[in-house]
Amino acid sequence: MRLPAFALKNYQFVLILVFMAILLGVYSYLSMPRSEDPDLSLPIYTVVAVYPGTSPEDMEELIADPVEEAIDQLDDITVIRTKIEEGLFIMRVEAEFSVDIDDKYDEISAEVNGLRGELPEGLYDLRVRKFSPLDVLIMQLALISKGADYHELVETAEDLQDELQTVKGVRKVKINAYPEEEIRVSLDMERMAQLHVPLVQVQGILQGNNVNIPGGDLEAGNKSYNIKTSGSYRNLDEVRNTIVSTGNGNIIRLRDVATVEMDYQDPNWVARHNGDTCVFLAITQQKGNNILTITDDLQKKVDAFQTKLGPGMALDYAFVQGPAVESRINSFFSNLLQGIALVGVVIFIFLGFRPSLVIMTIIPISILMAVGTLDMAEFGLQQISIAGLVIALGLLVDNGIVVLENIIRYRNEGMKLQEAALQGTREVGVAIISSTATTLLAFFPLTQLGGGTGEFLKTLPLIVIFALLASLLLALTVTPLLSGRFLRASGKKRKTWVLRQIEKLIERGYRPTLLFALRRPWLILLIAIGGLVGSFALFPAVGVSFFPTADKPLLLIDISSPKGASLASTDAAVQYVEAVLTESDYVSSYTSNSGHGNPQIYYNRIPRDYRKSEGQVMVRFKEWDPVAFYTELGRLRRAFADYAGAEITFSELKNGPPFEAPIEIKVIGQDLDTLRRLAGEVAEIIGTAEGTFNVENPLDRAKTDLKVEINRDKAGLLGLQLADIDLTVRTAMTGLVVDQISLEDGNEYDLNLRLPLSGEPGMRDFDRIQVASRSGAQVPLRQVADIRFAQAVNKIDHYNLQRTATITADVYNSDATAAITEGIIQDLEAFDFPVGYRYYVAGEYETQQSSFGDLGLSLILALVGIFAVLVLQFRSLLQPLIVFSAIPFAFMGSIIFLYLTGWSFSFFAFVGFTSLVGIVVNNSIILVDFTNQLMREGMAKREAIAQAAQTRFTPILLTSLTTILGLLPLTLGNTSLWSPLGWTIIGGMVVSTFLVLLIVPILYSWFTRGVGQAPAVAS
Repeated sequence: MRLPAFALKNYQFVLILVFMAILLGVYSYLSMPRSEDPDLSLPIYTVVAVYPGTSPEDMEELIADPVEEAIDQLDDITVIRTKIEEGLFIMRVEAEFSVDIDDKYDEISAEVNGLRGELPEGLYDLRVRKFSPLDVLIMQLALISKGADYHELVETAEDLQDELQTVKGVRKVKINAYPEEEIRVSLDMERMAQLHVPLVQVQGILQGNNVNIPGGDLEAGNKSYNIKTSGSYRNLDEVRNTIVSTGNGNIIRLRDVATVEMDYQDPNWVARHNGDTCVFLAITQQKGNNILTITDDLQKKVDAFQTKLGPGMALDYAFVQGPAVESRINSFFSNLLQGIALVGVVIFIFLGFRPSLVIMTIIPISILMAVGTLDMAEFGLQQISIAGLVIALGLLVDNGIVVLENIIRYRNEGMKLQEAALQGTREVGVAIISSTATTLLAFFPLTQLGGGTGEFLKTLPLIVIFALLASLLLALTVTPLLSGRFLRASGKKRKTWVLRQIEKLIERGYRPTLLFALRRPWLILLIAIGGLVGSFALFPAVGVSFFPTADKPLLLIDISSPKGASLASTDAAVQYVEAVLTESDYVSSYTSNSGHGNPQIYYNRIPRDYRKSEGQVMVRFKEWDPVAFYTELGRLRRAFADYAGAEITFSELKNGPPFEAPIEIKVIGQDLDTLRRLAGEVAEIIGTAEGTFNVENPLDRAKTDLKVEINRDKAGLLGLQLADIDLTVRTAMTGLVVDQISLEDGNEYDLNLRLPLSGEPGMRDFDRIQVASRSGAQVPLRQVADIRFAQAVNKIDHYNLQRTATITADVYNSDATAAITEGIIQDLEAFDFPVGYRYYVAGEYETQQSSFGDLGLSLILALVGIFAVLVLQFRSLLQPLIVFSAIPFAFMGSIIFLYLTGWSFSFFAFVGFTSLVGIVVNNSIILVDFTNQLMREGMAKREAIAQAAQTRFTPILLTSLTTILGLLPLTLGNTSLWSPLGWTIIGGMVVSTFLVLLIVPILYSWFTRGVGQAPAVAS
């Protein structure tokens, strides 16, 4: 191997490269984006249509069916989920992860926009959105009113919006939760009937007078002149003076049959902060920027703007992400520094001051190189990537320790320091490359995990790989370079007290135990296998979970009024929640939303769009205190259970990809009545399962609608068109936006035709509706239609274009989600579904099964890759199996430690075990390889086994200790995300390290007869 010689000969060049790598790492650390969680870029798209006053059945026929059919024809679409409610259509489209996210978004947008001509006129909203981490707010401001109206609030908010938008790195500042102004044309239908002015005629004339068609240009002589026509409306007087009829020689203007004025749209999103009316400013950041820097700049702007607020106004922070990100990142870096300190102490105790100085120099350089590489790969610093550095910490010193130990051995044999550095590195160079490869092979498959889970996890294995490659390169260059200059020039190094105690342990404890194991191998194996079987028996008690809670002092409380409820009744339930929250000393602030979800503050909690029956309250607690937090949740559950007017639910924020609910069962079939019956029975099964609550069945109760039942024969005799009747009813009761007008102030306003209502329309208002025939005759609506109450469907769901009833539930213990779901599945398997109907398990269980399956495949790929490398190293099929004997005992240690510490086998615990596979085999490699070397030198097998085990006891102990201590601070942080991973690795390392020192020699003595001239592989 020429690399060590090159480094020693060209040390100045090598040091310059190292210095440049350090500068790059420092620059990357200071400039790379920071966030609390990874940026999840997922091929998930949402199509939303809002058509107020339209029943779910009509929404399904008019909007859902054509949009679904169009999207279903696109390539690479995997799942289409649709929710259809009164006036609202929400479709979630998931595509293959191999697609280009932006290109697929363009395809879906093109399909939806191409359908606009086929969809009903008067759609309030139709848009396509793609799932983006950039939609998560970095700050939410509440501009509070103590008496000012919405016009003043919005004007002030717009001024602040202009200020905040100038901050570098800000993507968007959006003003939310206010009714927009519109031009309200309040029609006097009785007067219109007297003057024979049809509604359709008014609508057409207003639209025709608002067009702005360029008149072209005219050439006169050498000049060209643009021709200006009258253009569109410029002010309200022009709208009022519009001539809408000239019948019988009389000129009838709009002002004669309607009142035209500026007014607010009917409120559809009411917001309060700590009980005071407010509007929100929701701020998002551009990709690739440092949230901490942006937050500081925004706060300066906000503080300066406080002096510009009008009387009765106040500005408060409803949500700020920056401090949580800073705290979480600082906590992880603190864990990293503590781990470095612990590793340094161990190395110093074992190797002494100068050798430990060499190793400790390698650690920060490796970390900085890994950070720089991660930055070049366009990833940022967040809890996943920093935790990867903590995991890598104990591993990246191994290569340096192996090289350094070999250099010291040659130096102690009398070789000159430079020669010892060169020869010691060369001898183990190929070996540490092979050893590093086995560890990398355990982590690389984790980078290939699919789905949202893989995206969430990706930076962890990547930064471990970057750090290990950096440590390998430094071990082959910088370690011999520093060793040749800083180690003692000659003489035997005096052994430390710790090393002397370890030698006593080997001589008095380990050696007799090893010889006993070689004499009684079956006894030792039976004890080990018994422990392994016992650990499998413990597994059900440990339990399996998916992603844990986020451990954040935040809570989102969802309020669901009965379907068809008014915004006022939903707001009454929201105010009840506010009243309960004001009684708590643990609550710092709360922000309320009626008719809409709170703007998105967490990457996997997507807010609900406009629904009068829905509300949400965001609660900020004073600090993260698990005891106080869960005590408060218990109090809130008891208080909310007493409220009869709405369903009030909540669940903690959780890590991982988004899903609707922990328990989610879909019943699929066509007939709504059959679906309703089956959904009720499935909901009963879920509700009786132990550990479930908040069972929600969208079909459990019908909604009451007002049905306008038209007498078709009578309407036909009177010359009335059904479409004209529908249009008139909609215009009168809901309002009809017929156009948009740009006034002289430069703003654009909706032109809305409707009855002159002072509040919500009532039954008596139907008596005021007049319908015009095509001949001009006016007919009261009551003459051709009966107004009656009728039962209607609350909600219609589709799953891949099929009608579906989705029953959801929460669980008290998130660790038991899988077990509870499997119990429900057993009951569903025994249930007799009619022909054409079936159930489908979604929710957390579906995501968990998919993610654990991907992890299982990654584990298999890692084992196959490691086995292949070992076959090449040892030129044997049996010896790799001896090495693999460490893996089941590592699993035993993981389960025992998880059981003792009270953590479940979560997704990240599985990640820890997958990582552990590549770590624990190295101890076996050390033993097998050195035993092979001794046998090649002519030593008898049993003697070689004993000698190798005793000689490698210390380096095995040292490398295991560095791995364990490097992880210990992160593990002792007692977080539901990282503690299971840490205890999985630590437990596996502890048990496998000591069992390997007994089991591997036994298996070697059984399955190794002769050793060929395979390349040596050292630790």
